[in-house]
Amino acid sequence: MVTGLRPKTVERVALPDQVHEILRERIFDRMLAPGDRLNIEALARELKVSATPVREALSRLSAEGLVKFEPYVGVSVAPIPGLAYYGQLYDLRLVLEPWAASEAAKRQDAAAIKDMETAAQAMEDTELSKRYRRFRDFADADEAFHRAIFGGSGNEPAMRAFLDLKTHLHLSRLYIQREHFTDEARNFHQSILAAIKAGDSALAHAQMHAHLAQSKFRLLGQTATNTSTSEPQAAR
Repeated sequence: MVTGLRPKTVERVALPDQVHEILRERIFDRMLAPGDRLNIEALARELKVSATPVREALSRLSAEGLVKFEPYVGVSVAPIPGLAYYGQLYDLRLVLEPWAASEAAKRQDAAAIKDMETAAQAMEDTELSKRYRRFRDFADADEAFHRAIFGGSGNEPAMRAFLDLKTHLHLSRLYIQREHFTDEARNFHQSILAAIKAGDSALAHAQMHAHLAQSKFRLLGQTATNTSTSEPQAAR
């Protein structure tokens, strides 16, 4: 566990939620680096809570893939997936999400479109940043937008696959450290939303594919068809 962190205390309301958020922030901001050990008793003393909410928070972080429990070893911050994994994740997204956008345009589910509009508006009111607290709101709205598209597709297994992959959460661990293009992301989402609302399935498919291909390039320095595992290039 890293030392020299400014001590924090938490309110005596929803303690596991608050502990979870504090630790999540430290992980994303790299105050807790991949591989750092997490001592439950030490965290409980620092945060002035019992060990129970700390354990509950760590269990949630484990389910999210942010920490790992190892028998006879303890709890540590999970490693960031390698670039090969991220390349494969984008390749899968480039198949699933353009299809989902196309289906959402065909089905015109009013509730799903409303959710997309709400998420897109939330993205207008926030921005990407290299600090978790500012990055979180934009990333949450981004995830909500893509989740609403899967909801609009009407395909439950596809929605389950999207949720199980925790795509945005894992991408955020890498993306939060990169140069950000907030307006570009907003514009892509608005164009996808417009195509879905217009019922233009081909355009919705094309816009989603273009969005993900550009995101992959910004993050990994790879094109949509190149899954090289070399180090990411600086975004330009």
